[in-house]
Amino acid sequence: MPSRTFLCLCLCFLLFVLSSSAQNSVLDSLRNELKTHPKKDTIRVKLLINTAWNMTYDTPNEAFPYVAEALDISNQLDWKKGVGFALRQEGTLYYSMANYVKAMESYLKALKISQTLDPVFIASLHNNLGNIYAELKQYDKAISSYEEYLKLSKKATSTINEINGLTNLGLIYTETDQIDKGIQYIEEALTLAKAENVDFYISSIINNLGLAYKRKKDYPKSLEYYNEARVLAHDQQNSHVEAATLNNIADINMLLKEYDAAESNSLEALKLAEASKALDWESDSWEALSIIYKEKGAYEKALNAYQKHIVLRDSVINEEKRAELTRKEMQFQLERQQTIADDELKRQQLIKKGLLIGGIFILLAAIIGYFLYKKRRDAIEQKNSADFKSKVSETELKALRSQMNPHFIFNALNSISNYMETHDIDTANEYLAMFSKLMRSILENSEKKWIPLAEELELMELYMQLESLRLKHKLTYSIHIDPSIDSEDTLVPPLITQPFIENSIWHGISKKESEGTITINVHKNTDSLVISIEDDGVGRAESEKNSTKNSMGIKITKTRLDIINSLQKLQSNFKISDKEQGVKVELTLPLEVRF
Repeated sequence: MPSRTFLCLCLCFLLFVLSSSAQNSVLDSLRNELKTHPKKDTIRVKLLINTAWNMTYDTPNEAFPYVAEALDISNQLDWKKGVGFALRQEGTLYYSMANYVKAMESYLKALKISQTLDPVFIASLHNNLGNIYAELKQYDKAISSYEEYLKLSKKATSTINEINGLTNLGLIYTETDQIDKGIQYIEEALTLAKAENVDFYISSIINNLGLAYKRKKDYPKSLEYYNEARVLAHDQQNSHVEAATLNNIADINMLLKEYDAAESNSLEALKLAEASKALDWESDSWEALSIIYKEKGAYEKALNAYQKHIVLRDSVINEEKRAELTRKEMQFQLERQQTIADDELKRQQLIKKGLLIGGIFILLAAIIGYFLYKKRRDAIEQKNSADFKSKVSETELKALRSQMNPHFIFNALNSISNYMETHDIDTANEYLAMFSKLMRSILENSEKKWIPLAEELELMELYMQLESLRLKHKLTYSIHIDPSIDSEDTLVPPLITQPFIENSIWHGISKKESEGTITINVHKNTDSLVISIEDDGVGRAESEKNSTKNSMGIKITKTRLDIINSLQKLQSNFKISDKEQGVKVELTLPLEVRF
């Protein structure tokens, strides 16, 4: 099944109310009104934003010029409300296109100037930021944003926004395995939506009930809700919700081993996703199809579908975008704190002027208080700056880990393709099964800073089995662990040994005419863990005669160790030495234990 769980999070868009609201609900009518009202005033700004909103899900790319003009006019008029609403709509367009970096940037700009605007508008921005955190699986931040949104909506007695808040909280609780609590929130939202006759939200809410019951493994109930949501979304011409619902139905079909039905629903979802340029749902459809084709024995089609899924998945959001989101969020927090500090400084200066009348002793007390405040403010800013640098370093470390996988993935896919071309389907199927297991393990560990030594060695053993199969069993290996080491309790950075093993295979053993062996030894040295990797390949001198390429994996590993040393004040390193035959690598890591 696709790994991405559908979270149909209801965005909060509070449109301006115009005198001709019935006509403005139709896009053509809005465009006609814009033609008949060229004057650059607040009325035109409202028309522009409403027009862009009506284009959000069908032609978001074409809506940006309307938002840009609305921003330009609002700035000329110095109309903060127009600027805030335009920025929010800009963020919504980016969100619908899965560009979360740009969406967050627009929402934060709107939030920064929203302190004097309508509280319901401020609430909507918290909701939209919560949506982004949910997409990035930062659930604690998402819950915090949604609770603030729900609190402000109830205070303003805004039923529509209360529906959104209940739905989104229900989805997060469902996603974090608090399923019954999630269903309670979503059903409360559905009751309110039906009472208000809000058809646009009803299809999304019903779809999310299907998701909750799927996680509860009540598949008949889940299908019942999914099919109801699909019909509603189709009637409303909401291709995003319809495509997502079709993917969800296909998931249930696969769980029930109804592969023909699953294929039909996935293909229909793919068609809708491609038409609306929704890369996230398109990626989900290709992943589902790769699994379906594999189960039906169509391995070449399965491989082709999986490759398309990988390309689309990586284009939706990668670690560099996560790092940029973190930097923008921290920058916003620091700027807000600086603004608060500056306002407080001005207030202190006014107080000091008033105290001058009271006498020298009161003035002296005010000065002392000011300097104590300034010292504390500087300390807070220094701490925030240090936290910011640490967060960026950790994000860059995640990005480095993510760079280690692509060339191995495509080498493995090419090997599978070669077996298919030579009609060796059994070997290709065996290779594909081992490759899928390895990829699943790598993805599960990709967000972790440390993993048990036992898991690292298990991953490397599976990797060497794959390479041995590719080299027609020319490669053998052995792993030895000092009895004093508890491999389940000892921790190492994930995939830290992979580049060295890869070098031994590609530059040593693969170039050797006879069989080759890799030996891995693990032992302790005082407060350090030493992992040695030895091979009996052709050696560095012979390998460098035929290749001028440097190992990107070794460079990335060195950078990873440098960042780990910087963050934790540790001394990690590796040493490569030549043997009489082959190469030996000694990797020294800090002795980290789980308990």
